[in-house]
Amino acid sequence: METSMITELKPVRDFWKKMPSERHARIFLEAMIWPSGRHCPHCGSLSSTSIRGRSARPGLYQCGERECRLQFKVTTKTPMHAAKLDLRIWIAAIFLVLTSSKGISPVVMARILGVNQKTAWKLGHAIRELMDDREAVSARLAGVAEVDEAYVGRAPRFKKGVKNKRGRGTGKPMVLVAADRNGQAKATLVPNAQGATLGPIMKEWIDPSSALMTDSNTAYRKIGRSFASHHTVTHGKRQYSQPSKRAHINTVEAVNSQAQRALNGVYHRLGRQHLKRYPDEILWRWNHRQQEVKVRNQKTSSGTKKIATTVWKLIPVVEQMRGMLCCAVGRQIRRTPSWGLHWP
Repeated sequence: METSMITELKPVRDFWKKMPSERHARIFLEAMIWPSGRHCPHCGSLSSTSIRGRSARPGLYQCGERECRLQFKVTTKTPMHAAKLDLRIWIAAIFLVLTSSKGISPVVMARILGVNQKTAWKLGHAIRELMDDREAVSARLAGVAEVDEAYVGRAPRFKKGVKNKRGRGTGKPMVLVAADRNGQAKATLVPNAQGATLGPIMKEWIDPSSALMTDSNTAYRKIGRSFASHHTVTHGKRQYSQPSKRAHINTVEAVNSQAQRALNGVYHRLGRQHLKRYPDEILWRWNHRQQEVKVRNQKTSSGTKKIATTVWKLIPVVEQMRGMLCCAVGRQIRRTPSWGLHWP
């Protein structure tokens, strides 16, 4: 099977079977990053030639435009730019992130891939950089849209005589999360929960013909007038739904719980400097699911009846890779000597 025709990767052994050499991995990446044909990452030209010869690096091309004439590879100006790792390690790292239910820590990734922890840490952030929907590929939320805030971080250490506030009184970073009931969600870091801050973001994310569902935060009252309807639930009064109006924010709270489970079970601590990229990973996993109907037989006193249940399953890994890597050019990322990241 040609590498460019790979449609699925299920067990890890598929990598070594379908990509026995780094050349096969390079061909696979070229099909993902250049789905419409090879183009120069420096000027965007579709005219280029392959550089061959004993001293030429494998997979090296030169732009055909007279004003450019720069050389490039499939990894140029992507998070894999100038990487010395085998390209199969990069693909395996992407596979591990996409197939994990809550994420994978750099310690575990390093152990599986056979690299050191600093390299695995950089790999993880480079993959999350690819998951950022900065091109706004995903459509606006529509139908019934739910909005809530999430405060990300572990509980502070116990100190005698000190009472730590919860919710909006906490000092933890705040993330605004919105989700519709069709399986799509969006999130971003925000400095506060005031209407002047939340309003422009929500109007950009959500179609004005949508029905808005929120909690009783007063900041949402004025914002809700911009949408077809606005319903609230008051958690302080133990009100979690209004069945007659189909009003609840359980969907968006399910998205928030994904972040909390990743924090408790995988990452343990999210630094403010790199916090933005972790919601990108969680939202990518949430947004790349598809509905599947399962039918089972249930015995009753009158016979057997069929019961249909709708479940959400992740779309195939290769399809997710295609969606990530087609926007890889322009997302170059480097590690600094002081355990940080910078963008050239």
